[in-house]
Amino acid sequence: MTGRKESSIRAPGINVFRQQSGRLKVRWTIAALLLLSVLAGPSEAARKCPDGSTAGSANECPSPVEPKENDSKYIGTSVPTTMVVGQSYSVSVTFQNTGWRTWTAQDAYRLGVSGSADSTTWGTGRVELPSSVRYGDNVTFNFTARAPLSAGSTSFQWRMVRDGVAWFGGNGAPTYVNVLPSLIKGNIDSVTYGSISGWACSTNLNRSVDVHMYLGGPAGSGTFAAATAATLPSDAGIASACSASGSNYRFSFPIDENFIIQNGGKAIYIHGLSPVGASNDTISGSGAVAVPASVIKGRIEGIQDNKAIVGWACSAGLRRSIDVHMYAGGPAGSGTIAAIASANLASEPGVASACSSSGSNYRFSIPVTEDLIRSQGGKPFYIHGISPVGRDNSLIDGSGALSIPAMQRNAAFVSQNMPAQLPTGRSVTGSVRFTNTGNVTWRQGQGYRAVLVGDTRGWSPGEVHLPSDVPPGGSVDFNFSLRAPLGAGGYNLRWRMRDGAGDFGNESSNQVVQVVAPPPVAHGVGLAARSYVYDANQQLCKVIEPESGSTVMAYDADGNLAWSASGLDLPSTTRCDLEAAAASGRQVVRTYDTRNRLKTLRFPDKNGNQDWSYTPDGLPAQVTTWNDAGSSSVVNAYNYNKRRMLTSESSGQTGWYTWSIGYGYDANGALANQTYPTGLVISYTPNALGQPTAVRDQAGGNYATGIGYYPNGAARQFTYGNGVSHSLVLNGRQMPQQVRDNNVASFEYQYDANGNVGAIIDQQRGTGYNRYMGYDGLDRLMEAGSERFGGDNWNRYTYDVLDNILTAKLPGVRENNYWYDAKNRLTNVQNNAGATTVGLSYDPQGNLKNKNGQAYTFDYGNRLRDVTGKESYAYDAYGRRTIAGRPTTRTVQVYTQAGQLFYTEASGKGNTEYVYLNGSLLATRNSGTIKFQYTDALGSPIAVTDTAGQVVERTDYQPYGSPIGKTVDGIGYTGHAMDGAVDSPQFNAS
Repeated sequence: MTGRKESSIRAPGINVFRQQSGRLKVRWTIAALLLLSVLAGPSEAARKCPDGSTAGSANECPSPVEPKENDSKYIGTSVPTTMVVGQSYSVSVTFQNTGWRTWTAQDAYRLGVSGSADSTTWGTGRVELPSSVRYGDNVTFNFTARAPLSAGSTSFQWRMVRDGVAWFGGNGAPTYVNVLPSLIKGNIDSVTYGSISGWACSTNLNRSVDVHMYLGGPAGSGTFAAATAATLPSDAGIASACSASGSNYRFSFPIDENFIIQNGGKAIYIHGLSPVGASNDTISGSGAVAVPASVIKGRIEGIQDNKAIVGWACSAGLRRSIDVHMYAGGPAGSGTIAAIASANLASEPGVASACSSSGSNYRFSIPVTEDLIRSQGGKPFYIHGISPVGRDNSLIDGSGALSIPAMQRNAAFVSQNMPAQLPTGRSVTGSVRFTNTGNVTWRQGQGYRAVLVGDTRGWSPGEVHLPSDVPPGGSVDFNFSLRAPLGAGGYNLRWRMRDGAGDFGNESSNQVVQVVAPPPVAHGVGLAARSYVYDANQQLCKVIEPESGSTVMAYDADGNLAWSASGLDLPSTTRCDLEAAAASGRQVVRTYDTRNRLKTLRFPDKNGNQDWSYTPDGLPAQVTTWNDAGSSSVVNAYNYNKRRMLTSESSGQTGWYTWSIGYGYDANGALANQTYPTGLVISYTPNALGQPTAVRDQAGGNYATGIGYYPNGAARQFTYGNGVSHSLVLNGRQMPQQVRDNNVASFEYQYDANGNVGAIIDQQRGTGYNRYMGYDGLDRLMEAGSERFGGDNWNRYTYDVLDNILTAKLPGVRENNYWYDAKNRLTNVQNNAGATTVGLSYDPQGNLKNKNGQAYTFDYGNRLRDVTGKESYAYDAYGRRTIAGRPTTRTVQVYTQAGQLFYTEASGKGNTEYVYLNGSLLATRNSGTIKFQYTDALGSPIAVTDTAGQVVERTDYQPYGSPIGKTVDGIGYTGHAMDGAVDSPQFNAS
């Protein structure tokens, strides 16, 4: 044969060739076949041929066929008849080499999938020979087959192939394998605050699958959250549902509070990951369950001994503690905030279980304070848990079922020390003792006082304030200096307790005090009678005063004051004299709307005329006030929020300017910020009690920070924006004991038994600035001493029986003797030589008309309108000065509704904003330059520093407020605005 190299071995009738491969090839001759037939015997030869076939009818055998080069015979297959899609199985296929060529891997002999060159139905299309296979030998291919990915009956049939040459031999017998499907199956069984659990499998498989969790939607639209494997032990029922026999199909996703906080309420979708390449389907329950939201839970358990409201509260699933807010009279939105507390006290496991958490601090205890009893006693209370994750601040169980203990006000009289006799107008010390028999402490500064009842006309003081706190069951002595009236006679006097809600408890025993006339005084009025006349309806129709004459009043049918006229000479104490007053030309007329609200106010000179309008619920909306005899006006306008708190007010001159002031509030209704006409915004950062804790502007500039308070509301400490620290120390009577501004001012206050200031010790500047005061039995200032005063350092005073100053002397500086006319008006100030140094005269209404030749003009509303040659003035709706006009300069200013000077613009001085803290001047901004102000206990400015904390100005005062060695223009003595041009305070008319 062409290309074949052979060697031969000859025998009778047989030719044997050795091929190049080394195998022997036998060729039979006819003689050899006949020989075999003879040797086998006649009968055998007739039945059987050498190739194993039966001889034909002529007893002839077929001619021998030469073997092919490549041939094979299928022997058998070992394969499971049932498989699961995508799973791997051990199989075997056996073929015999019936061709003369030896099969070797080197010659690319392989087992292949019948009928396909590259089929991977069973995971592979070819199987390598395990070894060389010679002619006539069998070979078994053992390999791993992967079930098809599609379910159904699939033929498993293989054939031999020499890759790159040809398929050869016959196909193996087909075996049909039933391929079962494997689909994701499972269920979300449980969602708690600690885990999300369930089971998942790929059906017909014993193996576990992985699971992926998505939130808000399935994969593709939701957000991936976590992955785990469903490898936890499971029961037979789950295996049955999976059509398998595995025992590990459960999964559990642990979740913590951060997961709950971030994802609470989001729908849960869980995908099983098919291990066979099938769809990663979501399991049952996906989308129907959600991550548990952390909701407020809790319960009010009761009131312990009327001292504390107790219970527990939590945000479900969270270990952390939460705050609780208690409202009285209704829940948030209708009730009043009453207390804020933290539910952070130790709690038992049962509470943690109710909170679905492992925390141990969920209890709260809200003290039932006396302040709470006073303000909210008897009202049902509601407690909201405050969600730390921004969800609803829900009410806890029991809200509204219990009430805050009601306040019990009561007092019992114990004893008193009252005089039996004293001269008219004189004072005597005494005392009265009461015991607190109620359930709240009488606190100093909260309006508790002993009041005089009975024949009290002309007696003063009519009440004595509480000297110290008195707890329930405690007693207190009210020590007083009682001044008798000017009328002699016998007076029946008693004492009883009173607070802001009225009188309570029993009265003291009646004491009859005889008042006798004193000896006459050297000079002074001696008697100033003030008379009151009433009409037939018991309405006050006339007041007669020595200083200002008679004021007559008339009323409309609703009892509103219709008109009044002042400065009249109508001395009758029995007649109203309405006709004479009406004809006097001094009538001030008022009109009212149908709701009895002031509508118009009209003065004879048109100065101060007003027109009022209101909001539908009765708050002032706009007031127009006329000045300059009615030729110009100031308009005050007001806006309010839904809680009826002032949000803005404006003041302006028609056709000239309008300045607005804005107000912002926090959720509790406390003032949070104010906006100035310039756009400056000052914020106060109020605490839960509405007290400012910091004063800043919108640019972040600090004016005061770290503000702390005493329980009585006094500011304990703060730091100015320039770093100067302020502190206040109170004594046992809650009066200032030390006021210190570091490196600026430091004062120690000392008091006598009646609470009068006895000394002010200057700890910053030394003894030369100390001040000492002494008083008479009526608590009138008799002497005040300081080296700062000059002269012999001591101011000395004497008084008449009406408390008018008769003499005020500081030897070496001034020797003033004061003289009063029959109308109790100061007319002359003389020196010791009898020369008049000050002469004064008055208009019919008692206002100053002339002082040493300087003329003053007041209008019918007692407002200073003009200081001749110096200044003229205009006023707003509340009698507050808006304009001070001078011949060459002018100052325009605006006050807040609370009466504080807020902003000014002055010729040559620029604009000035006034910043306050708790009613006291804190700082000024003049054209953007900030200066910090320091005040004494009366609110009088005493020092000014710059932004570096350096003192740039100081002010000292004589007794009664005269500044020493300077003129004050702006905020001055006791916080009043001073007018430097005329050296007088701007006491606002009303």
